[in-house]
Amino acid sequence: MLRRCVLLCLLFSLAACSNGRKIDYSQAYPVVPQTFAKAVEVQVIDERPYVVSGNKKGHFVGLIRGSYYIPYDVNTRFGEPLAQDLQKSLLGGFQRKGVAARAVDGNARQASSVDAMLLSIRVREWKSESFMGVVLTHALTADVLDSQGQRLASVPVQGSSSVYDFTDSGKAILSSVLTQQQVRQALNGEQVEVVEAAEIEEGSVRRDPAGLFTPPIARDGVF
Repeated sequence: MLRRCVLLCLLFSLAACSNGRKIDYSQAYPVVPQTFAKAVEVQVIDERPYVVSGNKKGHFVGLIRGSYYIPYDVNTRFGEPLAQDLQKSLLGGFQRKGVAARAVDGNARQASSVDAMLLSIRVREWKSESFMGVVLTHALTADVLDSQGQRLASVPVQGSSSVYDFTDSGKAILSSVLTQQQVRQALNGEQVEVVEAAEIEEGSVRRDPAGLFTPPIARDGVF
């Protein structure tokens, strides 16, 4: 009888881990540093290699490890693709600043009119890992294109750090994209020179290992 109870407890524990936790990145509204002379069309493209290959679904956002260091998937809160959640957050940030903004799909290659700029975010990495602590590793490239498809800005943003609030971490990452001088100038129509697309080299994004073994005092944004 005792053996059966222990087995049931183990199964329930594994089931809980396998279900994982869910993270909401759809309300990580970034700080928009200024208003812009033109409307902003927002596009987010998920280029994470394990998503492109089909090994993981687009709603995958991380791993949580149990007592035996066995990894289980963590997904977005409502099962929507990460790209869609990040797009919602960016739109929310612009709207709160009073900037006209709208969503466009991943096929857009230029702004729809001369009165708009296309902000295209390519997500090369966005993954949290949880054990004793939590680390979020990210790598994004922000491109700004005009109505002729000319690239006026292309800036990589990457890093890996401990997480205490997932919403705040997502907000900080997206805010760091929008505060880049090249991005701000291009969105405001001040940048006229065409630039080459910035690329993040494979293997250049490394997880900060220390954070995994640093227990947090508190953590929010997990459901």
